[in-house]
Amino acid sequence: MWTRRTESVFRSAVERLRSSPRRVWWTTFVLVTVLSGLWGLANPPFAAPDEPAHVKRAVALDHGELTGKSLSPRLLRNLRGDTSNLVVRVPAVYATAQPACFAFKPNTSAACLLVGGSSRDVDTLTTAGRHPPAYYAVVGVASLVSSPGSGTLYLMRLIGAAMTGAFVATAMTALQRTTAPRLIATGLLVAITPMVLFVSSAVTPSVPEIAAALALWVSGLVLVSQTNERVDKRLVTAVGISASVLALSRQLSPLWLGLIALSMLLFATRGSVRNLARSSWARLWGVIVAACALAQIGWVLVVKPLDATLLGRKRIDVPYSEIVRATFGATFGQYREMIGLFGWLDTTSPALTYLLWTVAIAFLFLLAVMVARQRHILLLLILVITTVVAPVALQIPAYRDVGAVFWQGRYTLPLAVGIPILAAMSIASTERGRRLAEPRVSWAIGGIVVIGSTLAFAQNLRRYTVGYNGDVWYWLRPQWSPPISPLLLTAGYVIAFVAFVAWVLAFSRAPDRAPKEAHAEVRVPVGSEPQLTS
Repeated sequence: MWTRRTESVFRSAVERLRSSPRRVWWTTFVLVTVLSGLWGLANPPFAAPDEPAHVKRAVALDHGELTGKSLSPRLLRNLRGDTSNLVVRVPAVYATAQPACFAFKPNTSAACLLVGGSSRDVDTLTTAGRHPPAYYAVVGVASLVSSPGSGTLYLMRLIGAAMTGAFVATAMTALQRTTAPRLIATGLLVAITPMVLFVSSAVTPSVPEIAAALALWVSGLVLVSQTNERVDKRLVTAVGISASVLALSRQLSPLWLGLIALSMLLFATRGSVRNLARSSWARLWGVIVAACALAQIGWVLVVKPLDATLLGRKRIDVPYSEIVRATFGATFGQYREMIGLFGWLDTTSPALTYLLWTVAIAFLFLLAVMVARQRHILLLLILVITTVVAPVALQIPAYRDVGAVFWQGRYTLPLAVGIPILAAMSIASTERGRRLAEPRVSWAIGGIVVIGSTLAFAQNLRRYTVGYNGDVWYWLRPQWSPPISPLLLTAGYVIAFVAFVAWVLAFSRAPDRAPKEAHAEVRVPVGSEPQLTS
């Protein structure tokens, strides 16, 4: 039973943990890494979009193959001229795994999947051979320290979970520099959709892209809100690292980086821009970030991972009006994917999850429109419109070569996660907004995300253990079991997520005993396998 004594003990423990930025960082890191790790255990091997291709790419890269070899004439004929695939050499266990037995079949459990076989190297194909190498070089380390097989895959997933934990922890530490940390943290909670956690548990370069974008949105907006003349070097470093990792993650990451940077500039006060321009530390990080972005752009231009003509498909003659209609028509589906569409886009979240998350996003957006300054409202509207329009604009040049809508909602998440964060920052920028939103609104939204995320996790686990429409009590007679029993996984996720939300919303003010430089208070201005496109 929750008593005053229990509450006192809880508050005391929280105060100790948040007494320094280092403790805040490590506490958040552990909680988020555990959450992502539980998702990674709940999903069978190769159950994420194109995960087999990404695993092969990572293993091959860390064993000396920068991209892979071009196809032989025979393979080229078999693939009907599809040169997007490259040949890499990896242990046979990765080449023979066949997720096709359950992928795109939501009512088929993962019991059919067998991961095993020889550790002898063989030639195999991967659609990820041309992808930028930075992420694969990091997770591929798992293949150097672990024997070939599912254990290496789970270790790769754990590395990705730790990446997400580190960046969310960086965002939480940045919130200590604001006068309304709990309110802004509410926006961060809404941004961490079930899909964000699902992606964070998979082997895919979307992991660092989305996680770094979360940290960049929070840290960047806090940084440009500073009105004191002394630039916080730790905050600049957090922004610089997040921006650099984002730039090096995926093919389109430099574009998302540019749009986020532009949003930060439009949100900034004149004083903060002037102070940052004068700071040698900020200029140094600006050069580093620009170098990373240029390196990524250079890779894309030379290696051509975005060249749709490599698919070798017959170009279709479709009027632009039809292309716009088809791509715009997919917008709602992509919105659902950003909240929670798991597996090989074959496992939907419960309807209540979509409803609850939509309510949370809409509430923050409408409250921001009611109380925020006009320029912040305008920026928020522009961000929403850009999030909708960008996938359409990016698909138009390649649509005739691909022949269909190929965009996935997770591709837009680096930009989309900024909507609830920017809305919360805009609300916190006015006294009226802070008065209306705290603390009951924050706790209500916290309850919403706990329910929505728990339902999504349980339904995803149910899909693999007994099938999407299988027994509701899926842990009683599972056809497939993860490394930990389904019941323990579900209970562990509920406990971990409640603890994470309680920890995040416990931030009612900046810690009293933080070091001066870290604590410099920032006043938010009142002013052969199934394939999907990777």
